[in-house]
Amino acid sequence: MTRTLRRVEKEDYARILLTETSSYDVPVTFSNVGFYWHWKKFEEGKSLFHELMEFLFRGNDISNYTIPLPYKMRKDSESYRSLALIHPSTQIKFIEFYKNFDQQMILACKDSPFSIRCPDTIASKYYVKNESENKYKFRSDGVTTRQVETKSKYLTSYFSYRGYTRLHHFFDSAEFISLERKYSSFWSVDIARCFDSVYTHSITWALKTKAHSKTISSIKNTFGSIFDTLMQRANYNETAGIIIGPEVSRIFSEIIFQRVDRNILKELNKKNLSNNVDYTIRRYVDDIYIFSTSDETSNVVAKTVEDCFKAYKLNLNAGKTIKAARPFITDKSRSLQLAKKSLRNLFDKLIGERSSETPELAFPPKRIFNRRRLIVAFLNEIKSACIGSPSTYEMVSGYLISSLSNLIISFCEGNSKYDFPEDASKNSHVDFFLILIELIFHFYTISPSQTGSVKICIITDLVCTYFDKKIPESANEVRSLIYILANAFFESSGFKKISKDNSDFALLEALNILVSLKLLGQRYLVSRAVLEKIVNIAENRQMSYFEITSLLFYIGNDVENSYGKIKKKILRDVDSVLSDLSDIRISSEKIYLLLDILACPFIDDKRRGSLVSQLISTATSSTPNKDHVLDLQKRFAQYRWFTSWNRAELLASLEKKALLRSY
Repeated sequence: MTRTLRRVEKEDYARILLTETSSYDVPVTFSNVGFYWHWKKFEEGKSLFHELMEFLFRGNDISNYTIPLPYKMRKDSESYRSLALIHPSTQIKFIEFYKNFDQQMILACKDSPFSIRCPDTIASKYYVKNESENKYKFRSDGVTTRQVETKSKYLTSYFSYRGYTRLHHFFDSAEFISLERKYSSFWSVDIARCFDSVYTHSITWALKTKAHSKTISSIKNTFGSIFDTLMQRANYNETAGIIIGPEVSRIFSEIIFQRVDRNILKELNKKNLSNNVDYTIRRYVDDIYIFSTSDETSNVVAKTVEDCFKAYKLNLNAGKTIKAARPFITDKSRSLQLAKKSLRNLFDKLIGERSSETPELAFPPKRIFNRRRLIVAFLNEIKSACIGSPSTYEMVSGYLISSLSNLIISFCEGNSKYDFPEDASKNSHVDFFLILIELIFHFYTISPSQTGSVKICIITDLVCTYFDKKIPESANEVRSLIYILANAFFESSGFKKISKDNSDFALLEALNILVSLKLLGQRYLVSRAVLEKIVNIAENRQMSYFEITSLLFYIGNDVENSYGKIKKKILRDVDSVLSDLSDIRISSEKIYLLLDILACPFIDDKRRGSLVSQLISTATSSTPNKDHVLDLQKRFAQYRWFTSWNRAELLASLEKKALLRSY
């Protein structure tokens, strides 16, 4: 079938809800797909509850602040990133902002000589469903680039981007090799607590000058002043720091950084240092790479970079400065190169050449005579590549999880049309999956991460579907292996390390593994003890929004009442959070939880009816009649908001989530 090219409906500015305003680093059950659907219906005059939509999302003007929903995600073995979800009503305000100022956003990102990741134009094309669509089903780097925007059936970002969508692409590029050939000194610096330190008013300094901005500070309808105000309103009126997670935050900071880039260039010119002659700078968001003819020059450049960023209340992280001479290679990059070599050797041992006799078998697996020996040998090679550096082992583990998962994805999709001849041996196919699944869980246990857990959810569904269709006699074997390895993860030191202080936030990396086990089927549910390891359900602790929704998805209807005690605790916490809806238009936690609970099929009708009645009373200052409550209760149950409550919804949003990976 010929692929059909379609153009983006550029007048559909609401699509930023799918790409710009919601964080991608969230549990696999969460997405903005349902919210986008509801808003489109509202715009078309077909909303299921127009009056309530008006109250919840249109009731506040730009002068009203909202409180974001904070959460944490593992950054490395020792630290976490603090992220947040923007209140849906503030997300709606960004729709109008993009509609009015998208071209100014692009223009404000045009002038940096250093940036290698920034908006370049409005994304315009995508491919619709066809025979080749699965080739790109789970592959994207999070944003659309001008080179690849026509290679996916999904539009993955509002803008097309110039440069590199992932930092490692820069280090693997011909450009990096050319810079190494030209310069003898290489320094790497970054901005300390970048997004936490961005001063929102500095957006107007960046677009004009600081002095000019102060003279026009009373003017509130300019591009810079409106952007500044929106970022404040999204974050409790804070001017120090911006919300981490949404793409719009990265664009906001990029505009500021581009001004700093131009200031750096100007200051270095004053010092008689010429760009692309004496030095070259490449900046990827807040990571800055200095190439120069000598360490002395690099020192001057680094000091100038530091001074120029400090003028915008941003400081460099002195403890993370890396200095190198040719060859420009660090312990991490050396280990990664060795790991890539071992990975290529592993792939050669697992996959044979495509045969003209079976062209539908794109990835013919080789027969493995000793599965255990192959696994141990590969793991020993990786350990040798990372010897003496635990942090490098973690970094390499994340890369390997992604690469091994992508091989499974390619295998399932490339061999989807292959039918086994009668009485044909399937051992090589089974061995292929069992080896890769065990390796993926091994590296995940060493380095649990949000990205890795999303990959595990994806391959769990793909592998189970593949076996059910192609090798049903071994389907239980592969499910059992995933179940055993997941439970082993929950017993591991790696899990204990990330869960030792989980009293105040959700363990996203563990919740996603729990969801992947749900995809195995009812026969593979974990014990209550395991659930209580993943989520602290102490009576004196309030469960977070993500814990509540993820556990409700996992527990489901619970016909056998296996998790009765846990569900009672969940419902008590729901009642506690939603006991007062007077600040529903301000509190992100309340609005996300309320809308999801009203759509959740695992919540009793009495509780949902009570919440609908409470919402109507808050919105209209009147007592609703029972028929109106019942009607709205049924309407709310028709379509999801943010949480996927069934397998079909989850798999659809999981596919989109894989495309929308953050950098």
